[in-house]
Amino acid sequence: SDHVEFVGLCDINYKRAAVAKAMMGVNAKTYEAKDFDLMIQETKPDIVIVTTTDGFHEKYIIRAMELGCDVISEKPIAIEADQCQRIADAEVRTGRKIKVGFNDRHTINSIETKKILMSGELGKIIAVDFHEYLDTSHGADYFRRWHGKKKFSGSLLLHKASHHFDVINWFVDAD
Repeated sequence: SDHVEFVGLCDINYKRAAVAKAMMGVNAKTYEAKDFDLMIQETKPDIVIVTTTDGFHEKYIIRAMELGCDVISEKPIAIEADQCQRIADAEVRTGRKIKVGFNDRHTINSIETKKILMSGELGKIIAVDFHEYLDTSHGADYFRRWHGKKKFSGSLLLHKASHHFDVINWFVDAD
C-alpha cells in the first residue's frame, strides 16, 4: 500500500472479484469482464495486471495498452507465438510496456538455491539437469481445471515448465 493503489478489479465472475477485494482489503471498484474498457476509462490506472486464464492474456494485454496502460502479466505472456507477436506489435504501436512476472523466483527454496549457486561454493556450473515430480494431488489438479485444455493453457509444458525455464536461467544468470 506504500507503492500501489488498486483502483479496479475485473473478473468474469463478479462475486469472485468482490471476494478478492475483501480478501485484499482494498477499496477498488469491481467490474465484470465485459466492462473491461469501462473499468479502464473510469479508474484510469497506470498499470493493468493481467491474471486471467492463459489463453486470454493476449486480449487483455493488448486492449490495456491500446487504452493507454502499461501491463504486468502473469506468465506465460501468451500461449501461441502469433499471440506473442501481436503483443510485441501492440507494444511498439502504443508505446506502452509489458512485463511478465515469474513468482517461482521468490520462493524461499529458489532464493536460497540462487545464493548457493552464485556463491561459487559448488564450483563452476557447466550443465543443468532439472526435474520436478508432481504428485497425484498437485499434478492431477492441473488436469481437473482449465490447465488440462490446450486451448486455455497452451499445455502443461508451457504453463508449468515456464517456471522451470525461468528459474533455471535466473539461477545460472543466463538468458
